[in-house]
Amino acid sequence: MNIEVRSLQFDNLLVYETRQLRKDWQEGIFLMEDFTLANDIYKNGPIFFSVAPEQNEEKFGHFTYYLPINEPVKLDDETHYQFHENFYVREALVMRQADQEVDFHAAYQKIKDYAAKVNIPIEDTFYCVLLEVYGDFIIDLYIPIQNRSNEV
Repeated sequence: MNIEVRSLQFDNLLVYETRQLRKDWQEGIFLMEDFTLANDIYKNGPIFFSVAPEQNEEKFGHFTYYLPINEPVKLDDETHYQFHENFYVREALVMRQADQEVDFHAAYQKIKDYAAKVNIPIEDTFYCVLLEVYGDFIIDLYIPIQNRSNEV
């Protein structure tokens, strides 16, 4: 198991938030891709999303999808999408999901177990960065270290 401490930073982001079944995590990705194509917005980085747990609920999660784009956009009439200038997590525990795990939930549990073992306080929300490689995805899982992350 290879867990590292890294930062995560992107500029010019298209953002979409939803509450949905955890098993449907790819739906937001498809919506963002359709929106960018329909509005001539060009992505320039990997899509990533956060998952925040829902209280007393294992099947649902609060998902926020982020897509780095080439320049700032105005979304005057848009209610579902927002533009954020930047995003930053100063320190997070990171695991490349493809190293050993079948899905990001199993990798999340491994990082949680590791953090408890070495006494590193982590946040409940985690981020999955989807790196496209030869038509497939590798997921880098980031769990921010408490009191050391700032979303800007």
